[in-house]
Amino acid sequence: MPFVSENDRFQVWSLLKIMHFYDVWGLAAALRHINEAEAYAIKICDSSGRDEKVTEKEIQTIVFPILAIARIHAEKAHLQSTMDRVWDNGPFNMASKIGMTYQELKSELIVLRQAIEADLEKRDFVFIHPDKMKLLFEMEDDWSRIWEIIHKSKPDTKEAFYCYALERNTAAVYHSMRVAEFGLRFIAKKVGVKLKDNGKPQPIEHATWNKVIDGIKTKIAAARAMPHGPRRNRNLQFYSNAAENCTYIRDIWRNEISHTRKDFNYNEGEVLGVLIRVRDFMRFLCPPKKGKKP
Repeated sequence: MPFVSENDRFQVWSLLKIMHFYDVWGLAAALRHINEAEAYAIKICDSSGRDEKVTEKEIQTIVFPILAIARIHAEKAHLQSTMDRVWDNGPFNMASKIGMTYQELKSELIVLRQAIEADLEKRDFVFIHPDKMKLLFEMEDDWSRIWEIIHKSKPDTKEAFYCYALERNTAAVYHSMRVAEFGLRFIAKKVGVKLKDNGKPQPIEHATWNKVIDGIKTKIAAARAMPHGPRRNRNLQFYSNAAENCTYIRDIWRNEISHTRKDFNYNEGEVLGVLIRVRDFMRFLCPPKKGKKP
C-alpha cells in the first residue's frame, strides 16, 4: 500500500515555502505516489472490490496526502487543471470527504495525473547546477555576520548569487559591485572620512568611488603620522588593506561593469571569482564575534 508520511509532506512544504524554488523532485515523488495509489486501486478493483468503499484509514494515509501535495504544487507552479481537481470544492477533494469506491478512486487518480501532465506541458523550468545550489544553501551562513553589520548589502548579495545560479553573469557582477560599494562606504564612515563638494560637506553616499577611496587613503597618511605602537600598526594595516581591496575591485570590475563602453561575456569561473573576492572583502570588514570562527 502506498504511504506518504506527514514528515514527507512537511519537508516538501518547507522547501517550497522557504526556498522559493520549485521542488521538481517533490513533484516527481508526488507523481510516483499517485501511480502507486492508482496501482493499488486497480488491484482492489480487479479482485471484485471495485464497488467497495475506500476505508477511512486509506483516505487518511493515501488520499489526503496526495491531495495536499498536489495542491502545494498546483499553487506554486500555477497548475490550473490540477488545482481544479484538488481545491476544497474540487471533485477529488469532495469525493474524499463524502466517501468513494475504489473504482472512483482509480478514476480520480488517473484524471489527476493527466491534469498534472497537461499543466506541465505548458510550463518551463530552469535547472540549477548542484554546485551552484550548494552556494545558495550556504549563503545564509557565509553572509550572516556581514548582513548583521552591513544589513543594506543583503538584497544585492542575494541577487548576485541568484543571477550567478541562473547564468546571468553580467548581472551577478553588477550586483556584486553594489555589495562592494556598501562595504566601501561602510569603511569610509568607520574611519571617519569627511568629504566636501564645492566647499560644502558631501554625504559619503553621494560621492564617487574615487573620492571615497582618496578619503580612505588620507586616513592612511594620517595613521602613518601617528606615534609608533600597536594602535598605529593596527590602524595602518586595516586602512591599507581596505584601500587596496577597494582599488582592486574598482579597477578590475567596477569601472567597466558600470559603463557600456565594452561588451561583457563573463564566464562562470570569472563570476565565481568576483563573488569570492567581494565576500572576502566584506568578511574583512565584518570580522566574526570573539570566540567564533569566520
